[in-house]
Amino acid sequence: MEDRVQKYFADPRKIKEVRPLEDHSLLLTFDNGEKRKYSMEHELTGVFEILKDKEKFYRVFINEVGNVAWDIDDDVDSSVHWENQIDLCKDMLYMESVPIPS
Repeated sequence: MEDRVQKYFADPRKIKEVRPLEDHSLLLTFDNGEKRKYSMEHELTGVFEILKDKEKFYRVFINEVGNVAWDIDDDVDSSVHWENQIDLCKDMLYMESVPIPS
């Protein structure tokens, strides 16, 4: 595992596009053109439980630091109230996602 992490951080990736999928997965496109799928099926508890609501899940975006994020309350400005945003780290998403063959 440590070798995989070291290899990744020698050339870390940036997310260029995120698309929510029907099965609570994310289709991620990275800066090297690679597409990967990340399933959130087992993460919809605790702070992420709000994403069980598909309408909320579909409002995913890439935040200012490059992570995949959601606003908890759409009427609150997350740039002013940071606790209004939940996110997933771009590095974890790359390392834990599954490559999609082209």
